[in-house]
Amino acid sequence: MLFIHHLIYSYIKSTLKRKLILEYISKIFGILIEPVSVIFILVLLLFINSWIFKTIRISKENITKGVISFLLIIAGAIAFILVLPIEKELKGQVLGFLGIIFSAGIALSSTTVLGNFIAGIMNNSMKRFRNGDLIKINDFHGRVTKKSIFHIEIQLEDSNFITIPNLYIASNPVKLTKKSNTIISTSVSLGYDVSRKKIEKALIDAAISVGLKEPYVYIKSLGDFSIVYKIHGFLEDSNKFFSATSLLNAKVIDELHAQKIEIVSPNFMNQRRVDEQTFIPKQLIIEDQPSNSKLPEELIFEEAIESEKIEIKKDRVEIIEQEQKELKKELKKVKDKDEVEKIKAEISKKEEIKEDIEEDIEKKEDEQSK
Repeated sequence: MLFIHHLIYSYIKSTLKRKLILEYISKIFGILIEPVSVIFILVLLLFINSWIFKTIRISKENITKGVISFLLIIAGAIAFILVLPIEKELKGQVLGFLGIIFSAGIALSSTTVLGNFIAGIMNNSMKRFRNGDLIKINDFHGRVTKKSIFHIEIQLEDSNFITIPNLYIASNPVKLTKKSNTIISTSVSLGYDVSRKKIEKALIDAAISVGLKEPYVYIKSLGDFSIVYKIHGFLEDSNKFFSATSLLNAKVIDELHAQKIEIVSPNFMNQRRVDEQTFIPKQLIIEDQPSNSKLPEELIFEEAIESEKIEIKKDRVEIIEQEQKELKKELKKVKDKDEVEKIKAEISKKEEIKEDIEEDIEKKEDEQSK
């Protein structure tokens, strides 16, 4: 009898112990379920964000992806603190501490990574330039090859690359060269003994021979011994900016010499004893280079040109997407079956073209990243 009582007691005791253990485990899970859920949802959202931008990378900037990821992390951290099983006062203190850290980070952003991050958001929202554009920031003059959340990369006229922090860009003026009808110019100093009209005509002829449109001359200054003339002209294709500027200088020299105009200021002095004469080199007959030869810019800015081509293709994809939206709107209004099939075929055709362009863009971007 005692043995039976002992068995019953042991069974009840073990049952109660298991129940207490299960209740304890259940309580722990109940406490941790919300924080773990927040972390899981945050990781899932970051993964979805990365997948979406990888899927539609041809029409979005990496900066946008970075901003969304940053905001998700901030929101996730706040949500995690709010669901922690701690006192409300302690939660408030933790959130206040994080607020102080965040405020201090913003206050010190002019000299920190956060400064470049904020400047990157600002530069991207302003849309000051894009890949392939020719820009000048102080002494840096070249074409944009890559934009990121913290910096941009430009290819200089010597074909080398330079990385410029976004904070530097936000703090300095950026000169953007127009794609077409941009003005190029050059200056030359000539003596008072030569007719102004003769000089202006020679400079305008030089600009026309380069292919510049509507050339005009400014007299920049009247010095003690010479006059500074500046010839301007409109260049149709800014991709030829550097070579056209160099060619303009060459044509100015050739045209002035052809007009028997000496390109030296009255300060010119030669130690040799010579009779009064002008110093103009003899004209040589040199065959022009083949017209099919590449421009220097095509070799110098090879990567920047490829980046620009990718941007143009992205624009093309956006145009196709807009056309598809218009066709889908039209499809809802059409009742005729033949017309419906025609519109559906047009949408499918545009989708195929878009997929081909997206595939080509992805291939080009992978090649650039290697």
